[in-house]
Amino acid sequence: MHRLLAVLCFTTLAFAAGEQDVRAALDQFNQAARTADNAALEKLLSPDLVYVHSNAKVENKAECIAALVSQKPNFVLAPGIKVKIYGNTAVVHGKMTANVVQNGTPTKIELDLLQVWVRNGSQWQMVARHTARLPA
Repeated sequence: MHRLLAVLCFTTLAFAAGEQDVRAALDQFNQAARTADNAALEKLLSPDLVYVHSNAKVENKAECIAALVSQKPNFVLAPGIKVKIYGNTAVVHGKMTANVVQNGTPTKIELDLLQVWVRNGSQWQMVARHTARLPA
């Protein structure tokens, strides 16, 4: 019985630590996008990245980094972002505001966000992102 409790406690702590690590990677991604930190984006994004914008534009890693570095979007996550860990994979879902400049005009876009992160060694990397515009 003591062994079972120890295993359950360890598993719970491991999942909590994994969730915190994914949330940290998510914050690092948002900071890197906002500051056009090419080196950080290279580390945080998987070579297999599929990055889907709310207008259905699909980008690979190189295209995504080029766009983020040139546009410097400010992604603001709404409270209640959910992170679910499945082994070495994490699914992130919630609402966010993308503060961007479109045609020279600052614009706020309210979005539903879905991201998939995979642990690569001790580093979490985003492998997929999809957003959808929320109704006005």
